[in-house]
Amino acid sequence: MNEILAGLLADIIGVDSSEISPETSRENAEQWDSMNHLRLITAIEESFSIHLTMDEIENIKSFADLEIAVAAHS
Repeated sequence: MNEILAGLLADIIGVDSSEISPETSRENAEQWDSMNHLRLITAIEESFSIHLTMDEIENIKSFADLEIAVAAHS
């Protein structure tokens, strides 16, 4: 699991990074709303110096999806 990515998600949705797992998703993390999703995408793009496409952004529904999207740009 990407610890930097887990830390970003945890900070944005206001939980401890130990609570983040590949199964953490927009459906089971109440704080992962549309506004925090945009904040997360911005933080990821800045932290990893990447640019996610609109399709990638729309298809990110879980932490596992985040890892796949970031890995596709490395």
